[in-house]
Amino acid sequence: YRRQRQMCIRDRFILGGAGSGKTRMLYDRVIKESMEHPEQKYLVVVPEQFTMQTQKEIIRLHPRHGIMNIDILSFKRLAYRVFEDLGVRIPVVLDDMGKSMVLRKVAGLKRGKLSLYSGHLEQTGFIGQLKSQISELYQYGITPDMLREVRGEADSPLLAQKLEDLEVIYSGFREYIESHYITAEEILDILCRELPKWEPLKDSIILLDGYTGFTPVQYRLLGQLLKLCREMYVTVTATGDTDLYGPGDEADLFDMSRKMAGKLKRLAEENGVAVGQDIRLADRPLKRFSLRPELDHLERTMFR
Repeated sequence: YRRQRQMCIRDRFILGGAGSGKTRMLYDRVIKESMEHPEQKYLVVVPEQFTMQTQKEIIRLHPRHGIMNIDILSFKRLAYRVFEDLGVRIPVVLDDMGKSMVLRKVAGLKRGKLSLYSGHLEQTGFIGQLKSQISELYQYGITPDMLREVRGEADSPLLAQKLEDLEVIYSGFREYIESHYITAEEILDILCRELPKWEPLKDSIILLDGYTGFTPVQYRLLGQLLKLCREMYVTVTATGDTDLYGPGDEADLFDMSRKMAGKLKRLAEENGVAVGQDIRLADRPLKRFSLRPELDHLERTMFR
């Protein structure tokens, strides 16, 4: 059974430009298959800001105007669903205001160790910028030790000073919240550890829509999903004739899409998951502009 299950797992890209019908194709497919296989679980994962819109659209398109075996989630909502089902208790999650308050306190306590930032702590907006920087460090899995290593390689004395101060504040922030709070960016780390225990994920079909890239922790989570789910479909915004696996070019309009697809393909191969044949939507005019050939012409030539 295990061998048969591994053979049916696959990752597949749905490729097309904006307005080519990728999302509609994805919705139609999940609605059709969910009605034919009511016992199958379907997880539609979209960015946080699109969850309600996606749910509304799928319900509108569904012949029965209801969804029983389709869940529309973001990564964060998926995490809370898993934690609730498994009874996982997590520390209090710091929101943006909480982060700013902790950073202000930590920066005040560490002021004597700061060489460059000490004179800027009272400036309007400085703590807000610091909060954004700390959030990005968490998202990309950067530790204070990594900052220390980079500081040793910095050519600019000013950059070295900034990295040193950032390391002091970042270390103080982590020490202050340790065992009492977590940041929102750490929720996916906990999810990666708990996900293999979540039974509904096994043999489910996952559809990813609306993404142009992922953070390292999200890629790590996707690796877990690939190993556990039955199939995964990912929409990629690029023209139908784009070479997703060719050499990259930062000046190319769809370079971000190419990088995302390349990383997902490598992730699938590392986890022993077969990559299915790409679905390319290259018909012209694009569906969104079928009645407006002028707009289709602009879409085809703009920024090219």
